[in-house]
Amino acid sequence: MTARGSCPIAIQTRIATPIRASCDRPFVAGARGGLEVEYRAAVDDVPFHCLARYLTMRRPLGSALLSLAVVALTARADAQRAAPAVSYPGTQQYDITATGNGQKYRLLVAVPDGYTPQDTTRYSVLYLLDGHYTFPAAIAARASMGIFKELEDVIIVGITDGDYAFERWFTSRWRDYTPTANPATDSSYARQFKMPVEQVRSGGGPAFLRAVRQDIVPFIERRYRTTGDRGLLGHSLGGLFAAYALFAAPDLFQRFGINSPSLWWRTGDTFAAESTFAATHSALPARVFLSVGAEEGKTMVPPMRQFGELLANRRYKGLTLDTVVFQGESHTSVVPAMVSRTMRVLYAKKK
Repeated sequence: MTARGSCPIAIQTRIATPIRASCDRPFVAGARGGLEVEYRAAVDDVPFHCLARYLTMRRPLGSALLSLAVVALTARADAQRAAPAVSYPGTQQYDITATGNGQKYRLLVAVPDGYTPQDTTRYSVLYLLDGHYTFPAAIAARASMGIFKELEDVIIVGITDGDYAFERWFTSRWRDYTPTANPATDSSYARQFKMPVEQVRSGGGPAFLRAVRQDIVPFIERRYRTTGDRGLLGHSLGGLFAAYALFAAPDLFQRFGINSPSLWWRTGDTFAAESTFAATHSALPARVFLSVGAEEGKTMVPPMRQFGELLANRRYKGLTLDTVVFQGESHTSVVPAMVSRTMRVLYAKKK
């Protein structure tokens, strides 16, 4: 493309974005007056078309320096284009279509250190909802706590829809993580986030749970050596789904990270589900971690406390419960903290 500006010349470059800047700023060599200092300043600090005008006015050295500048800038752009994407050692990803609800999912898998095809050891599995942001946090937490071997070896599986665009992520989790339909809230949030109302549809939680049971878990357990000990971590609507699964599928998961759960959904659906469960069950063999950020407000903090007190007062046989309110954390800033603490509580090595 052609570099633009008020200079009387045009230079063909491979810079990605057209440069538009004035040449009003004086171009002065460094204190030593050397050409090297002058050239470095040109490449790093001066708009390219200004550099071109300056250098072409100082032939023949100017032409040589101009060529060097073009080479340097082109090399920099090429290096940026050629840089490989970041990847995590010991990870794989799979794209599947679930028969349970007909939706497509991408599964992000991280095996423990030392996992090899020849090894006969079997491992627990922790499934993460909203995997596109919880999966990297979980890998980092495990690596950090792995320095002093604080955690059990566990396979980590992040569940995503494979499309990280905000609109797709929002609508898919809204569908999958809500146990019941709530049309009024659908419309309200569609307007808030400026999305078509017909794309924001809740109530797909039971179908997603079916997909997890029939498709996602079997897929992982066919490909990796697992023990059948499974955990589920969710945040926000994901936390709502984890709470729903606690009562709807206590046989499927044994460990639950229920973080910043949207217990306000339909004015207390989760509390009603717990009451129905308690009417026919005296046991709930599970390890549960409940958390919320202290700055999440009245719709989030009091319901989480109430839910924790309710579970504790039921005295379910086999239930182990931990609750935490993370001071100084908001609904979004709490995510790294809750991922790390969930893993520490649910998978801490026994001393």
